[in-house]
Amino acid sequence: MLLRFVLMVVIGGLIGWITNKVAIKMLFRPVNPKKILFFTLQGVFPKRKDQMAISLAEIIENELLSSDVLISKILDGENIDEMKADIMDLLVEKIAESVPSMVKMFLGDNIADTIRGYLDKEGDKIFDVLLDKVKEKAFDNIDVKEIVKERIDELDFIEFEKIIFGLMSKELKHIEVIGFFLGGMIGALQYVVTTFI
Repeated sequence: MLLRFVLMVVIGGLIGWITNKVAIKMLFRPVNPKKILFFTLQGVFPKRKDQMAISLAEIIENELLSSDVLISKILDGENIDEMKADIMDLLVEKIAESVPSMVKMFLGDNIADTIRGYLDKEGDKIFDVLLDKVKEKAFDNIDVKEIVKERIDELDFIEFEKIIFGLMSKELKHIEVIGFFLGGMIGALQYVVTTFI
């Protein structure tokens, strides 16, 4: 009687464990559709890769990483100040080099200081206009949703599976163990029902 109880618990546990293991595997496999009699089998993720790519791209763009957020991070206060200083230095240097020597005679030897003085006064306005143009173009050209979708589409499905298993291996093992315990409990319940009822 005890042997029968132990057998039913162990068999139930093994069935639960194997069922969960197979279910997890079938999320990814088979990658390509396989015809078995009247059924076509394909893993859930490979079968719905396009819809998943679109959904994931929309979630990332809407909730996590919009073009607004990206541009704001790239052009935050510290970066803007550094960029402004670099652009000012470059403008002063290039304008000073391109001023004809005849004009330099009238403006004096320190043409770079004259240009810097003008840019110090008007530079913020010029830079703000440039920044607005850059942001405008960036918003037009950065489509986070499309970028994410393209990257997912390019991803080899075996690599995708390795990434998921790498990230969630403990959780997936946990699901298998839970399957074993649930199966064991069902085996014990089945023993009680068949023996005493």
